[in-house]
Amino acid sequence: MNWFRRGGFFGGRADPPAKGVVIGGCARSGTTLLLSALSCHPEICAIPRETQLLCPTAYHPRPDSRAAFEWERFELEIARYSKSGQTYWCEKTPRNVHYFDRLVAARGESVRLIHMVRDGRDVITSSHPDQPCDYWVEPQRWIDDVRAGLNSEQHPQVLRVGYERLVRDATFELARICRFLELTPGRYFDRYPKGATVRSSNAWSERSRPLHTRSVGRWRDVEHRSRADDFAERPDARALLREFCYLDAA
Repeated sequence: MNWFRRGGFFGGRADPPAKGVVIGGCARSGTTLLLSALSCHPEICAIPRETQLLCPTAYHPRPDSRAAFEWERFELEIARYSKSGQTYWCEKTPRNVHYFDRLVAARGESVRLIHMVRDGRDVITSSHPDQPCDYWVEPQRWIDDVRAGLNSEQHPQVLRVGYERLVRDATFELARICRFLELTPGRYFDRYPKGATVRSSNAWSERSRPLHTRSVGRWRDVEHRSRADDFAERPDARALLREFCYLDAA
């Protein structure tokens, strides 16, 4: 991997950011929104696509939890988007959350990881632009993904960010993330979404918009209520909803 720093790929260009921010969490939990918001900060090189290189084989029919990271391919991704003066690269693929422990072991102090969490009832009643007429996330996926993130949260290099808090008080949450990354918050985020470098995604039906709370508690709508209530009655789901204080907010 150091070949890139020795004048191989980058030649005479400034070195790319050496530190990383890895975002993971269950799909439809706001991982794309967080990446887009962080892309406003001039010291963050936000990679605008899910590379899947930090969670190798996670999306295969038979994932291999021991599959090797392809660091050289990932360095090429960083090179494609980085600019001089940037401190961090930032990559978002939801199933990164299952590789947090391995990433800390592989990258040491140079990586910070963000576990994005959202009320499971809203997650499992969410659709996706690729499949707008169907629910996108099965209940077991939310359970498995948030449990994986929760199991990694004892590590000081892992930070939990709640979707609901992000959309309700973005100024506070983004400042908290900047402190975690040891970056100066500034007023960069005030210009979101116009100041973002990541403003579109296949996870969105339209380009980025100002943050809003309209999707919080959508599970209460009559067309979703039965699915959400059945989910909340599952003992494993209920325990996690309580762990993240979502039942108290119902």
